[in-house]
Amino acid sequence: MTRRAFILRGLIVGGFGAIVGKLWQMQVRNAGQYQVQAQGNVVRFEPLRAPRGLIVDRYGAVLAQNRRSWSVTLIPGQLPDDEKRRQAIRDQLVEALELDDVLVVRRQALPQGAEREVLGELAKALGVDPADLIALVLDPAAKPLILVRERLTPDEASGLRELAKRLPGVHVLNRYDYLLQLSSGSAEPIVLRRDVPRELALALAANKLYFQGVRVSDDTLVRHYPAGPDFAHILGYVGPISEKEFAAAGGYDLRNPYLPDDQVGRGGVEQAMEEALRGQRGGRWIQTDARGVEVVELRHRRREPQPGYTVELTIDAGLQGAVAQALREGIDAANRAALQEGREPVGSGVAIVLDPRNGELLALVSLPTYDNQRFAEGITQAEYDAYLNNPFTPLVNFAVSGEFPPGSTIKPILACAGLQEGVIDLETTYVCRGQIRVPTVFDEQGGNIYRCWLASGHGPVNVDDAITHSCNVFFYNVGAPGQIPEGDDEPLHYYLPGDPTPHYFSGLGIERIARYLRQEFGFGQPTGIELAGEAGGVVPNPLWLFQTLREYWSVGDTINVSIGQGHLACTPLQLACALAAIANSGIYYRPRLVRALRDSSGKVVREFGPQTVRQLGIEPQHLELVRRAMRRVVTEGTAKGKFIRTGDDIPIAGKTGTAEYGQAIDGRYEKKHAWFAAFAPFDAPEVLVLVLIRDGGEGATFAVPVADAILATYFGRSG
Repeated sequence: MTRRAFILRGLIVGGFGAIVGKLWQMQVRNAGQYQVQAQGNVVRFEPLRAPRGLIVDRYGAVLAQNRRSWSVTLIPGQLPDDEKRRQAIRDQLVEALELDDVLVVRRQALPQGAEREVLGELAKALGVDPADLIALVLDPAAKPLILVRERLTPDEASGLRELAKRLPGVHVLNRYDYLLQLSSGSAEPIVLRRDVPRELALALAANKLYFQGVRVSDDTLVRHYPAGPDFAHILGYVGPISEKEFAAAGGYDLRNPYLPDDQVGRGGVEQAMEEALRGQRGGRWIQTDARGVEVVELRHRRREPQPGYTVELTIDAGLQGAVAQALREGIDAANRAALQEGREPVGSGVAIVLDPRNGELLALVSLPTYDNQRFAEGITQAEYDAYLNNPFTPLVNFAVSGEFPPGSTIKPILACAGLQEGVIDLETTYVCRGQIRVPTVFDEQGGNIYRCWLASGHGPVNVDDAITHSCNVFFYNVGAPGQIPEGDDEPLHYYLPGDPTPHYFSGLGIERIARYLRQEFGFGQPTGIELAGEAGGVVPNPLWLFQTLREYWSVGDTINVSIGQGHLACTPLQLACALAAIANSGIYYRPRLVRALRDSSGKVVREFGPQTVRQLGIEPQHLELVRRAMRRVVTEGTAKGKFIRTGDDIPIAGKTGTAEYGQAIDGRYEKKHAWFAAFAPFDAPEVLVLVLIRDGGEGATFAVPVADAILATYFGRSG
């Protein structure tokens, strides 16, 4: 046999071997797979979505529910083979459903080596961070066709088409074309549009023979928030599941509780209670004809979906609305004063109503807010940009995500620490003459001035008087330690105006202050509320200051922390929880928004009772002393005469606060947060109210009236 004949025969044998191998693979190894696919031409599985659970307030008022609507979906693999018919279906659906244009990037079409340049120019045109766009498009896990912006207006689409002509890989497509290219040939349905008008849906369904591969269904549930924007920061909203989230949940595995086009919770209770709310999807098997039209359902194989649980909140919907209105009025009053004084506008604030007996939140308002219904239905880019460009950041829940210096509202907490550590007692007295001067190591005649809010001074004050009248000088002494500074041979001291005698500090020091703030009162860490994005706040100490700002700690830093300023920062919810522990005489409860879970029949399947985090390490007599001083704040001190609506017969205790920050001019600060916290009735507190008006000015002037209005509503005295 010649070599040529040997090679030829080898090729023939090899070819036949490959054919035989392929036949074996198809007929033996993968026989089951092809059998299932063949059966799919006759019998098809369709998932049945589980209704998302309701969210209700403590009395059953519905805050989030489902509205049944029509939807139109497309199964790319069932579209007709004829190109003209496919195009006709496409054109009719685009026009009838008013499908919008989207901006996409085809990653493989980007010029190799110049991807970042193209994306940088696109980011500039869109007004977004180039790094974010580059990370999105060049993510190895991303699909080949990346959605960059959707719901383009005609003008936006026209301008971007012109831009796309000189940016390879950038395209403006109709949503239909984008979805079809993304799932070409797939047997999985893709949603073209939800919440289709009934008349249009029925018209499409009546002509289903002409819309091969198109499905019209009335079993789509659209999330509806009847309570309005005042609840947006509590509830959050639902939005489409991302590719990463779907893959992480199991992808196309039947055990995955999600479908590729499902909605999931975004922010608020919707996100925190996602697992309870989403329910368990079911499914059905249907027999179809050659065109994919349903003939009959195989009822014996049907699996009914299990609805999600109803989440019952601790919130009182009626009180929430009244709190939001009172806070708006307080912000408006502070804004009018700011404009008259030539200060920057005021437009945001927080109001919290908490039950100090168990940690339940009765109301939680952060203003400005946003319309979560628009997010659930599909917000436009223009609407979203308007939220982002609002200087008062309505998308931020300041109650749990904002970090602010607490100002004088921290003084009851410092008093508790000072009394417990024995650095002060009821007989301890310090003289206030409006300010103190703390010399430096090398300048005994100079140093730094630390002022009291009352320029004339409060005279001799004890701890009771210091809380009642909010004396800064007293709390400078509670905070500043009696240590000997490095390079000096004399302990830390200060001078009063007109008095050459040094007065020596003997206070807590920053380490003990930080320990009480963290370990007893929960500062510097999230409270654990059922809301996403909770901030931890800042409890500073020398190590933190050096690691963060590369600065060394001084006694001035301790002095500032002692009156709730400087580097100290907390969320309004942290402060409310800490003061609630004083109000109830020593129990720190974890704040709660969720009260119970109920099944579809209304039966309680799980209750969320009070969660005691700790018993304060403060002696009862010290707590009672501080509580009584807070009562005097309302009857004799900085909040005297401010409670117009509630009246004197409701015993209220509280603490005002004005947290100064920014650049000081002659020891005074232009920017001030207005704080006030109150609890009532004094002898048996059942409610604690905390109010913050950002940049609002004096707490006694602008925050107290808001608390007065809230307490009046709570006690039925709004008239």
